[in-house]
Amino acid sequence: MTTQPSKATLLDLLQQAYLDENAFLQELDETERTAIGTPEYWSAKDHIAHMTFWRQQVVLSLAAVVQHQEQPLNAKSVEENNAATFEEQHLRPWSDILSEYQQTYADLTKLTAQLSQEDLTDSQCFDWLPEGNALYTRLIGHCYEHPQEHLAQYYLDRHDLSRATQIRETCANRVLQAEMPDFMKGNILYNLACFYALQNQLEKAATTLQEALTLTPTLKEWSLSDPDLSALRTR
Repeated sequence: MTTQPSKATLLDLLQQAYLDENAFLQELDETERTAIGTPEYWSAKDHIAHMTFWRQQVVLSLAAVVQHQEQPLNAKSVEENNAATFEEQHLRPWSDILSEYQQTYADLTKLTAQLSQEDLTDSQCFDWLPEGNALYTRLIGHCYEHPQEHLAQYYLDRHDLSRATQIRETCANRVLQAEMPDFMKGNILYNLACFYALQNQLEKAATTLQEALTLTPTLKEWSLSDPDLSALRTR
């Protein structure tokens, strides 16, 4: 029988991400909080606004489930949404960005708590999700792992590879230690392998990729052409 995450496990992961993000925010000084970024070099504010936008999309989706309404439509591509969010948000005051971020997290956890275990884990429950996907995969992807990737990217951009690596490894280890299907553990290990490869940590990348493919064999074909793994394939 495939292990499925409990609602408590999912809420705990969301809380852990939020605690990590708040620790990050507490470390920022006034200059870092108010910095204006560029499309090529995001400020802390840009990362928080971006994370908030994608959490808001999940909040809208969960609200529709709870209220038995049709799913909201977003016709833009990921790239278009990201560019539009940056343009709309990067000059807003830090206090507004922070307030919206906090409210979105509160909405997210409140709605998640209202869903049933079946709502969260039954892959046949909602026909608007990609085939075979359960709702919890969106929570982990958009609301847990994705924000952690952005915290790591902030430090990478500022040449702190050690801190970025710690964030990515801690993020993955929490999922590995949780009650979670093998394919989810494989997915998060695969993303960690890509991170290692992009940072030229090729031994770690090779070992982690093998672990990922053992847990999620369906990733094998994509791994053969994934540009994030090109350094690993050509070593």
